[in-house]
Amino acid sequence: MIVALGLAAAVAYGGGGHATTGIRWERRFEDALKKARTSHKPVIVDFWAQWCGWCHRLDKTTYVDPAVVKLSEGFVAVKVNTEGDPRETAVAIRYDVSSLPTIMVISPEGRPIARVNGFVGPGQFPRLLEGAKDVATRVIKWEVALDKTPKDAEALTGLGVHLFEQDSFAESLELLRRAAQVDAKRPIQERKQTRLLTGVILKAADRFPEAETVLKQGLGLQPDDAVYDPKLLYVLGMLYANWGRRDEARVILQQVLTLHAQSSIAQKARDSLVALDSKKN
Repeated sequence: MIVALGLAAAVAYGGGGHATTGIRWERRFEDALKKARTSHKPVIVDFWAQWCGWCHRLDKTTYVDPAVVKLSEGFVAVKVNTEGDPRETAVAIRYDVSSLPTIMVISPEGRPIARVNGFVGPGQFPRLLEGAKDVATRVIKWEVALDKTPKDAEALTGLGVHLFEQDSFAESLELLRRAAQVDAKRPIQERKQTRLLTGVILKAADRFPEAETVLKQGLGLQPDDAVYDPKLLYVLGMLYANWGRRDEARVILQQVLTLHAQSSIAQKARDSLVALDSKKN
């Protein structure tokens, strides 16, 4: 009886927990990426497990909704059983899947574009796909550009900033550092942003000397910029505070207040100075 039920489920859900009348799912993650690279489409990844009731509810509602099915044609779709074979579990580990259902949209090269943890109904899912498609268009453009020209500064910066926003800090750092080596002709704000984000990542990793160097490089770029210079100064000041160089931290944070009093970061600098003084006392 159990075997019969299992076979019935396999027929109804194509062996992967999904209805055959809905989204057309690839069976293997690697095949989905290959298809995405050929078609230049982003990938919908549905992480699921047999015990996950909300995963099955997605199959019965969201993934068979006509609007969702139509929009899914602009993507390659694949299901990954988080408790399946070693290849599938490795994919779940790679994307740090810790709760189910988890739905991701990734680029043809596997870079994250959007992520949702939990059930999303058919009313909301089209907006998710439309937003992800807009971001994916830019990401895929940068990936194609880098495939042709590995030193494309615009693409390196674009992908680096995007991955920073996706909390993919290791690859973001690599791309931003490569961008800084070749971005001499890029707009000054872009160049300063590259060094700001690089400094933030290095600071968070307690790589203080490297962070100090890159933040000072950003401040040294001319002309000055009213948006990024106060941010670079503030991060440098907090770097010194975390490094135990509190006198230098006070000097830098005071510069934020003196040189950039109207900046949105000024109040944070003021609060940080108060916190430093309270520790001193």
